Parts: sequence; C-alpha cells; structure tokens
Amino acid sequence: MPIATCRLIGLLCLLPALALAAKNDRPHGGGPDRPAVEPAKADAPQVATDFHCEQPANAVESMVCQDDGLTRLDNRLEKVWAQALAKSEQAGGSARGKLLAEQKRWVKSLKDCMKDDDPHMCMGDTYILRISQLQAAWGLAPALTPLRYLCRGQNDATILATFYRTRPATAKLERGSALAIVHQGMSGSGARYQGQGVEFWIKGRDASVNWRGESLECSTEPTP
Repeated sequence: MPIATCRLIGLLCLLPALALAAKNDRPHGGGPDRPAVEPAKADAPQVATDFHCEQPANAVESMVCQDDGLTRLDNRLEKVWAQALAKSEQAGGSARGKLLAEQKRWVKSLKDCMKDDDPHMCMGDTYILRISQLQAAWGLAPALTPLRYLCRGQNDATILATFYRTRPATAKLERGSALAIVHQGMSGSGARYQGQGVEFWIKGRDASVNWRGESLECSTEPTP
C-alpha cells in the first residue's frame, strides 16, 4: 500500500479518538455566550460563582446558564471579580480571605431569589448590585472627588463619601474604620443611597444619614 494512503488511513482512525478526548476535556461553561472556564486547580484563583453549566447543580445555576441576559451578567461579574481578587492580593493581610468569604455568602444569597415573585428580575438585580459593589469597594470604576461630611447626632462623626460612576450609581462611605457600600435608588427629592444597613440621603450640601440605626444630620466640607 502506498505510504501516503497508510498515513491517511491512520489519521482517519485517530479522528474519533481525538473527538472523544476533546469532548471529555471540554471545560465547564455557560452556553454559547459564556467563555469557557478552565478546571480549577489547587493554586488557581477562585472564580466568582463556579457554576457548572454542563451539569447545573440547582435551580439557580440552571436559570443563570439558560438565560442569555443572566449569562452576560455572570460573565461581567467574572471580569470584575478577577480585578477585585487581584487588588485584594496586592493589599495583603486578610483582605483576600475576607473577599473570598464575602463572595461565598453572596453566591448562597442567590438562592433567596427563587422565593421571589419574579426570580429572574431578582437574580438580575442581585448580579448588578454585586458588580457595582465590587467596583466601588476596590476602586474599579471612575470616581468623583470625595466629599467629607461633618455629622451631628448622638455621636458626632465625619463621613468620607466617594461616589462611583457605576450602574446603579454607588457610593463608598467611610466612617472611621467602618465602611459601607450604598447604591442609589429612586427618590422624589435629592439622591438617596441605601445598602448594608445604611441610608444616605443627599439634599444639596446636606445629607441625612441613618447609620445602622443611628440618625445623623450632615453637611459637606471641602476635602484637604
């Protein structure tokens, strides 16, 4: 038999085996719009959700993997999460461990959306808020000049507010060593931000603040 024919037959015989190997080695992914994720290694950075769309483990994974809009949000979260994780590693100390624990709690909280009247909308809102929260907490989005608020209440305080151009708009509030990430909602007058037990309502140069049960009346002062 000619050498060229032998080589061709050998290649044809190998094709089924190669196809089977490729199928078995295919990484977990989330559909046509979701990029493949390599299998996790012991020393590899954790991913944001670790959903396995080839074999969804629960109703949350099925909803995210089967819906194009949620899949795109999940992809967006993965990118922001990778940036936040890198920043936490640069920060050192316990920053990375705290971020990982926080993300695990967030993933578990997605299950609460299945009890909502509109699980799909709840899931989308939850993703959007998490993305903007990570962007604000780790400085991953454009920010306006911080404003310093002098606050009067049961305990006088100073709050440094940094506003980020996220969707929805986000503010990082720093009060001493305490930190809160709040998101802008609908309000008839002024800009109203809420989140993590804090309500921050801006009216011109003033702001009314409910800081985890403590009421404060604040006014801005120029930052140094």
